[in-house]
Amino acid sequence: MNSVASRLAKKGTESDIAIHDKREGDLAVSIAIPKTYPERIQPLLQSISMSDTVVFFPEAADSTVGEEIVAIGSFSRPGAIVADEELGKKLLQLISQRTQGWKLIVNGDNAEREIWEYLTGFEPNRDSGNEFWRVDVDHSFDVKGVGTVCLGIVRYGTARVHDKVVSMPAGKEGLVRSIQIFDVDHKEAPAGSRVGFALKGLTPDDMPRGTVITNNMRYGSAKAVTIAFRRENFFKDPFEAGKIVHLNVGLQCNQSRIIGIGEAVEIEPEEPVALESENAVLFSARPAGQLRIAGHGNASRLLS
Repeated sequence: MNSVASRLAKKGTESDIAIHDKREGDLAVSIAIPKTYPERIQPLLQSISMSDTVVFFPEAADSTVGEEIVAIGSFSRPGAIVADEELGKKLLQLISQRTQGWKLIVNGDNAEREIWEYLTGFEPNRDSGNEFWRVDVDHSFDVKGVGTVCLGIVRYGTARVHDKVVSMPAGKEGLVRSIQIFDVDHKEAPAGSRVGFALKGLTPDDMPRGTVITNNMRYGSAKAVTIAFRRENFFKDPFEAGKIVHLNVGLQCNQSRIIGIGEAVEIEPEEPVALESENAVLFSARPAGQLRIAGHGNASRLLS
């Protein structure tokens, strides 16, 4: 996938997740690649979480591909499988049992053209009219002469220059000084935009990956979470009160402890998490090659 992405788009920010960007007229595409997967599962979950659709490059029907299918199904993302016809049809059948909207692109001379056509033809649902907006931060840093900059995608609403914001779960307040989209200054950024914010009153330390930047000054955080949980049948670790697991919600990954199991799973993260009512994934720290995803479900704040 790295080589295909580099031919389709220009490499941008790179860490354990590499971002490639391309703009054609009014159309903009950003590609997120989990560079340190399968050694670490967090970048895979975060890359899928921040994406509208998935382009999947399986090479064999092995345990890693099985885990990737579970991850894709955990977020109910549509997508395209790029593989030889026999393997592709087999995996398309498996993935379609978990989530809808998948197609097969047969790996060959026309594959890259078909991938680009798929990406540019994909039409995600957008909610730009929401009173509030939300950006999930994937990178943040200092820029000389500019100050604190964060990068992320507008999940919903429309962000505007001079908006007062809060970073969650830390609860620190700041101001949007400027907005860039593909290195061009904009006064506003609607849902779906990949943005760079220059921020006043916040530092990169205030905005690790997973931080939610929003103009909703009453945005919630949770010290305990309840999940309407769907456990993966192939996850073999014990699952009981007191067990240590990891929580993925948005772009946040947080070590947590199970505090209750009933109709829902109740967990207590080590650190508070920024949280609306949204999808969450629980996973373990097992080595690569074993299924690490315990399951997923809608998460909300646990009220005591």
